Amino acid sequence: MQEPEWDRMPQKAKQKYIEVLRRIPIGRRLEITAELSQAVRDLMAAGIRAKKPDITDEELRKEIIRRTLPADLVKKAYGW
Repeated sequence: MQEPEWDRMPQKAKQKYIEVLRRIPIGRRLEITAELSQAVRDLMAAGIRAKKPDITDEELRKEIIRRTLPADLVKKAYGW
């Protein structure tokens, strides 16, 4: 398995990257986080649909919740 990009990055580049990230306003950082989170859910949904093409939207929603949250929280919040 290949080592993560961050581990291969020179220390000077890491410092510059962190410096650039720190200059991004907090509101924009939150937007970026929300966009990335949605992209992950979209990729997850596409993968599930590829394996189960007949899945309903409701079943897909439940499967994403099941894969995303801890089982005890799913049971408490949704009862399934």
